[in-house]
Amino acid sequence: TTTPRIGDILQKLAPFLKMYGEYVKNFDNAMELVKTWTERSPQFKFIIQDIQKEKVCGNLTLQHHMLEPVQRIPRYEMLLKDYLRKLPQDSLDWKDAE
Repeated sequence: TTTPRIGDILQKLAPFLKMYGEYVKNFDNAMELVKTWTERSPQFKFIIQDIQKEKVCGNLTLQHHMLEPVQRIPRYEMLLKDYLRKLPQDSLDWKDAE
């Protein structure tokens, strides 16, 4: 069997990366909606606060959790750049990572 190359892996991730693009494109609107409904609806605010108290939330706000996917893509880009710096130029992965 051949070892998968970085390009093969990224191709498999492409549909998910497109989904991130849609998420990022609508992020500001989503944050504004959370803010608006938190101010308008005491019931919504209570539910959000109640959920944020759950241990699984790690004492972080909904807004913080909503931001995590937005920060993920730049991390992938940094990892690829670091990988490329450490990769020999004659490696099969070089063109894929570039």
